[in-house]
Amino acid sequence: MAGRFEKAITIRQAIRNIDDRTFLLPAIQRNFVWSTQQICVLFDSLMREYPINTFMMWDVRSPEIKNKYRFYSFLTDYCQRFKESNDYVPTQGDFKDFKAVIDGQQRLTSIYIGLKGTYAYKQPRVWWPNARNDEVLPPRRLYLDLAKAVDGEDNESMAQYHFRFLTEKQVAAYSGDPTSHWFEVGKVLSLPDVRSVDEIPFEVVFPYLAQHGFESNAFSRKALTRLYYLVRHEEVINFYNEESQDIDHVLDVFIRTNSGGTPLAFSDLLMSIAIANWEGDARKDIDELVTEVRQSSEMQFSIGRDWVLKACLMLIGADVRFRVKNFDSDQVSVIQQHWPEIRACVVATFKLLRKFGLNDQSLRAKNAAIPLAFYLYRQSFRGKSLYLSINNINYLREERLALSRWLHMVLLRGVFGGQADGVLTKMQRLLTQHLDKGIFPLSEIIAAFTATNKDLRFDEAYLRGLIDIQYEDSRCRSVLSLLFPEINENLQLDIDHLHPKSAFTKAALGQQNFLKDNPESLAYYQNPVNWNSIANLHLLHASQNRSKKDIPLIEWMAEKQTGFKPADLLLSDEDSLHFGDFQAFCEQRRQALLQRLRQNVVISGTLSPAEEVLDEEDDAEVPG
Repeated sequence: MAGRFEKAITIRQAIRNIDDRTFLLPAIQRNFVWSTQQICVLFDSLMREYPINTFMMWDVRSPEIKNKYRFYSFLTDYCQRFKESNDYVPTQGDFKDFKAVIDGQQRLTSIYIGLKGTYAYKQPRVWWPNARNDEVLPPRRLYLDLAKAVDGEDNESMAQYHFRFLTEKQVAAYSGDPTSHWFEVGKVLSLPDVRSVDEIPFEVVFPYLAQHGFESNAFSRKALTRLYYLVRHEEVINFYNEESQDIDHVLDVFIRTNSGGTPLAFSDLLMSIAIANWEGDARKDIDELVTEVRQSSEMQFSIGRDWVLKACLMLIGADVRFRVKNFDSDQVSVIQQHWPEIRACVVATFKLLRKFGLNDQSLRAKNAAIPLAFYLYRQSFRGKSLYLSINNINYLREERLALSRWLHMVLLRGVFGGQADGVLTKMQRLLTQHLDKGIFPLSEIIAAFTATNKDLRFDEAYLRGLIDIQYEDSRCRSVLSLLFPEINENLQLDIDHLHPKSAFTKAALGQQNFLKDNPESLAYYQNPVNWNSIANLHLLHASQNRSKKDIPLIEWMAEKQTGFKPADLLLSDEDSLHFGDFQAFCEQRRQALLQRLRQNVVISGTLSPAEEVLDEEDDAEVPG
């Protein structure tokens, strides 16, 4: 390895190196992810002289690397959701030589935020704001209680020193408490300089504690002395300096170094390659899309850079596998050339998924959205890309029904579980072949995957299992959507119990005379497989859901404004809706739901023998 261990430096010197941009972060680094608790534990470890492992730096001297690759500054004011990405630092031209942090970003950023920055996170039981709001996400600085050590009865982390991130209001509230003294950790950098370590207690610590009435507190003297020495005198930042200017070698070092702990996503590495060939700031462009999909009230789906990169490859018709060659200058140029359309298509796709009733939890496999985005991008409607019109409820209802049916089927069948590259590659080819069909080629897709390990068909046992899915199960939405595709898509639909959940509590059932001395019936009513499953669930629009609440089903159905008829529940007018007849209601509806599922999905054995031939080459997984 072309490098060596350097002389250790102090934390104060490391802070100065960050401030003057002698230390930067390469684009291949992931975002900062440490919690306030992790930062507090790190500072406690440093105070107690525990080792925090060696850092690894990359000595960047090559003009080519400075010009070709992107580097970023350290975070100073982290804010959950609204400030999680680092700011770009232009290193082109005559920018000085610097060191890029290959290993240790989380620790070094934590130290920097603890001493010079702020950390903001959402208050509990408060809604997320649409934009950064200090009232909802107040900035917090790191403080150390100089009055006392951590209480042994309240010490899950086994810490000795009480570090906490506090808001200004919290600090003000503590100001009148004689049993604590919260010292802002960063202020240790502005305390007086001393010429020798021996002078720390007399020139720095005693004067400060005397000013605040803690000069007789032994713990206060020990803690402030240790903090001052730790930050300003102790050479605790040990690092290995990689001197090679061969980017391939450095990337190999980076992967090997980061192979432990939180797994390194290869997409993070590819991001740096894409960025090098992207006019402008690729990371900013991609992160803004990720943020919009996550935060917009019309979407709120959690995707990452890796999802966006794979979607880009899919949409431009490229090899979807994460390979460096797939992000060369020519490929990235195509992606960037079409970026506005790709971005708009991704947004339209997730807005459509929201119309399908899905949320971040029920869309268990995010990769399932990529073929939909590809189809919306490549298919046309009235001479323009389909994604521009797909969310217009005045058109394309049959198209949306086909897309929804395919999506819910693949989610229920777990088609995108595990390695998805093979499925994406096959879907890319199938959709391209059948664009001239004029509608989503659902039957052709089902036939192509038949008898493979990604078979979309359902057998009878599987269908019966779907009917028993519980209300809390993320698959519940997909089952109900397959059962009732005809429900008005203009309305936001909620999942609710028909016979109200409150009627099945132990107390409520105990008041039902017809269940007394009838343990068999009582057991049926108590079993959540009956009252909490698909058999007793339905999709209701918001006004229906609000009107229903805990009203008994028969009373609610009798109200004219509900607009509900027994046929809407797949029941006849003769079927009883009385709570006392719940067992008959449940069994009747279960059979009706099974029959509806059989009609709306493809059952094993319903395709022709010619369609059931396995294409082994097509089904082979493409290595990821």
